[in-house]
Amino acid sequence: MAFLGDRGGRWPPIGATSLQDLNGRDGVGLGSVALVSGARATRRAVLAAGAGAIGASLTGCGPDRADRTDRADRRGNPAAGADEPSGAPATSASATSGPSGPGRAYLGTYGQGIGTAPVDATTGAPAVENWQTAVRDASWLALNADGSVLYAISEQTAGTVSALRVPAGGAPVPLNTVATGSGPAHVAVHPGGRFLFTSLYGGGAVVTHPIGADGSVGAASDVRRHGASGQQAHAHQVTVDPSGAYVLAVDLGVDTVFVYALDPARGALREVRRTGLPAGSGPRHLAFHPNGRFAYVVAENAATVTACSWAGGVLTPGQVTAAAPAGVANHPAEIAVSGDGRFVYVSNRGPDTVGVFSVGADGARLDRVAAPGCGGDWPRHLALDPGGKRLYVANQRSGSVVWFPLDPATGRPGPAAGTLSAPGVAQVLLA
Repeated sequence: MAFLGDRGGRWPPIGATSLQDLNGRDGVGLGSVALVSGARATRRAVLAAGAGAIGASLTGCGPDRADRTDRADRRGNPAAGADEPSGAPATSASATSGPSGPGRAYLGTYGQGIGTAPVDATTGAPAVENWQTAVRDASWLALNADGSVLYAISEQTAGTVSALRVPAGGAPVPLNTVATGSGPAHVAVHPGGRFLFTSLYGGGAVVTHPIGADGSVGAASDVRRHGASGQQAHAHQVTVDPSGAYVLAVDLGVDTVFVYALDPARGALREVRRTGLPAGSGPRHLAFHPNGRFAYVVAENAATVTACSWAGGVLTPGQVTAAAPAGVANHPAEIAVSGDGRFVYVSNRGPDTVGVFSVGADGARLDRVAAPGCGGDWPRHLALDPGGKRLYVANQRSGSVVWFPLDPATGRPGPAAGTLSAPGVAQVLLA
């Protein structure tokens, strides 16, 4: 997502220090509002323009589109330039052994709405049964603990967050929508179920919203602004640590991971500490190891993964490794850790591969063991099914979700088992 903000100069400047300032800047009240139908967020327009145009104006950010041939070769012959070969995507699902996996997938997209796709328990194949179009540019989704309510951001300049009731069948039903701020990029639900958090890429902040008894979203109760001298903040991700005691915000603009504690009585975050990463590295997302003692930060600009120790709210950077083999400009996007903690997966945009890493030293070390093709163009997101049998990749520019069986011994994806058309897909949320 480092393709906007201060680099494009189109997001509103950071200056709001209160909910009133946020309200005035975005031109939308912070209470319940009708679904926003304004212009698309600038970031989406830039992404849609392709990396060639971006690279012309963003030094060190946009990939050289001369790599099209190389990337096409990887999709047709994934062994090219990769550590481990993998087959091209099939046009229909092929069976894999044994029923296991999620029962449903939700697809967050730019322009298409929210897709609901039951997943075949035997083959792992999702099939979209409906699209909910009430939320525009629903690029990130999250479920509450029991899966009864789906939360979706609308990634626009006048950004919103919506609650949708999940019926037994059919499309999610909108409950309500509230303003959250400029260019939301991520939403996370606190495990206590009373609050959710959004990260504002455009607004450079983390926003706290209370959740009502019926699952609806309340008006913002707190806004925590990031910033540093001479730098434009771009909060890309907000997540909760495994203990539920801390909320972490990964800011690509100021190269910092902020650690907060939630005050549930006030519905507000309090900064505990912050961890700086190399200047210009552009940390995007992090994922925790299941042992709760390590986290891995993927940096979009530096194209690296940093293994960090985690204890008592202190994130300490350690080993740094490249997200993909050298040779093609890379802008990694998502990172995921297997349920058993043995493998880490990174989506690499540019080379269009999936970086597969084995985990060593009880979580402190990563070694890249494969980089197979992702089966499409610009893998914005990836997700592992709950049983750890399959990997699903959301390829934004090719508008496809591709799924791969995983070798339980090596963690490496096999040949693609199937592909699903999903224009503008940004996320695959498995439930």
